[in-house]
Amino acid sequence: MNKTEFTDALRRALGKLPSYEVEQSIAFYSEMIDDRVEDGMSEADAVAALGPVGAIAAQIIAETPVIPKAIAKANTGSRTLNVVLLVVFSPIWVPVALALVMAALMVYLSIWMVIVALWATVVALLLCGPIGIVGLVWCLATGYPLTAAWLLGCGLAAAGTGLFALFGVLAASKGLVQLTHSFARWIKGLFVKKVRGSEQAVPPCAPASDLPAAAGALHPATPCPGAPHPVGPQGTVPFPPAPMPPTAGNPTSEGAQSHDHRA
Repeated sequence: MNKTEFTDALRRALGKLPSYEVEQSIAFYSEMIDDRVEDGMSEADAVAALGPVGAIAAQIIAETPVIPKAIAKANTGSRTLNVVLLVVFSPIWVPVALALVMAALMVYLSIWMVIVALWATVVALLLCGPIGIVGLVWCLATGYPLTAAWLLGCGLAAAGTGLFALFGVLAASKGLVQLTHSFARWIKGLFVKKVRGSEQAVPPCAPASDLPAAAGALHPATPCPGAPHPVGPQGTVPFPPAPMPPTAGNPTSEGAQSHDHRA
């Protein structure tokens, strides 16, 4: 199977997936084939190294986000029929979609409102200290010393509580902000597929038999985790060659060694 036959078979296997998902996958695997061909493999060997088309298509479908996958399954293949069905069932899917959007938005805003409420509480507690001092001065000026002492004590106690609460609110705010980021990424994952930025055109581990001799010399294959170690012709695991005995002209000869022992 050559590259053109592979891409055609993969496009047919992907079926009703959105066109942008299909084209993105086709471009990704075409680039993998081109990279292997540049490394010295034939086009047929590069295609064969990718694996069965059905397995590749199943993996792509499994990685497709939930919403595009559901839309693709509901696609009838006829644009006119799709529009008619959207209009007919709009009293059902439009309220449901709006309810889901509003629910997600309310959850996101609720998390931020908790953060705002925590910081408002800390600020109010810290302001009790200056308020207690102002109350002290005012009560002393009007002739209420006991009330002045009570206001000062309450203000200082609240300010101290606010100082202790400040550290807890800082930690809680960091956790809640991370929670909002995780929730936003989860919502985004329902619609958008993860970018294959970390994937390489050539698999990070492959058996040496998948590459020709010239390509294997330039790009040595990395053994896969858990794969058995290569064995020698006698069925034994190869080890580095034993060190050669020192020669007469070598600094590590017997004379040098005896000199080292005397030292």
